[in-house]
Amino acid sequence: MSQANAAARKRRAGGATLQENAVPVQAMNQQQSPKGGLTLPQVISLVDKRLVTLETFMKETQQTVPQQIGSQQTVPQQTESSASEEAMNSLADEFNSKFEILAQEVADLKDIVLKLQSYTMEVNKTLYEERIQVLSDMDVKENKLEFYISEDEIEDPSSN
Repeated sequence: MSQANAAARKRRAGGATLQENAVPVQAMNQQQSPKGGLTLPQVISLVDKRLVTLETFMKETQQTVPQQIGSQQTVPQQTESSASEEAMNSLADEFNSKFEILAQEVADLKDIVLKLQSYTMEVNKTLYEERIQVLSDMDVKENKLEFYISEDEIEDPSSN
């Protein structure tokens, strides 16, 4: 029985040839993956290099900025600060106007939804009232029909 199981396993696995070929295929996949993308260690080392470059750049700029500020006159600083304040004010005004536009659009949408809701409620109310009217008319017609049938039944026995 165990020989039959072993033979079945070999057939399902494709024999020993597939098992031998599986190792080179995995090795080829590992070699090809760096070409298409980066491995985890490569990504970590790349991020590390970028962080080191960024840190050195920031240190250099922090050291050069105080030297440049000391060498510049105070008048250009005032013009730069007033220019930056004007730029900030213009940005704030732009954001404020965009915010007001968005707020107005939201208010318009709210009004439209409320109008649609009230219209729908009115239509539903009208349909409900019409349904009540139709049902009450049907009840009246059925009662009249029963009345006529009962009179006919009364007349028929007397004529016999």
